[in-house]
Amino acid sequence: MGAQPDPYQQFLDYMNAKGGRILEIEFYQEQFGERFESNGTFIYSGKRYYTFDALDQRITFNNGEITTINKVGKQVVYDQAIPGEVTIFDILTGTNKSLQTGEALLEKNGFRIPFTLLDWEMHGTIRTIPDSGKPKEIILKTGENSEIWIKIISVESVKGRDVATIDLTEYEIIDLRE
Repeated sequence: MGAQPDPYQQFLDYMNAKGGRILEIEFYQEQFGERFESNGTFIYSGKRYYTFDALDQRITFNNGEITTINKVGKQVVYDQAIPGEVTIFDILTGTNKSLQTGEALLEKNGFRIPFTLLDWEMHGTIRTIPDSGKPKEIILKTGENSEIWIKIISVESVKGRDVATIDLTEYEIIDLRE
């Protein structure tokens, strides 16, 4: 019997499947007693290109450029990622070099993979399904009174599905790129 594959590597291999992944997610953020909730679609098209699309907003990361579309306020903000800045989506993509995983634990409901973001003094957990690496949830503790939690409702291949285009002709444009 051969060695078991590393559960975090299985997770990365699953996410980086050719063609990308579409995840229906529930996103929760709690900070200083305030709770923010959102449901939406996370379209992962590669390590440097992904989109989160919800009813009220769309956020796209494309090779360091961030486009935020406020669908309610009809506003588009173009910005650049700050070098070294980390997002919850960096954990999904495996692009953050300061992410260090701990020993994965096989529990009743799958693998629990602890991780630490060394440069940011943050830690969290990725829960995956054994054998496939398919994610179930990601929790990131960003401080004493702050937590981000992503529950993955479903995952499918991107094949044949495109992100709907939003007509931005009536939108206010704010360009913060340098």
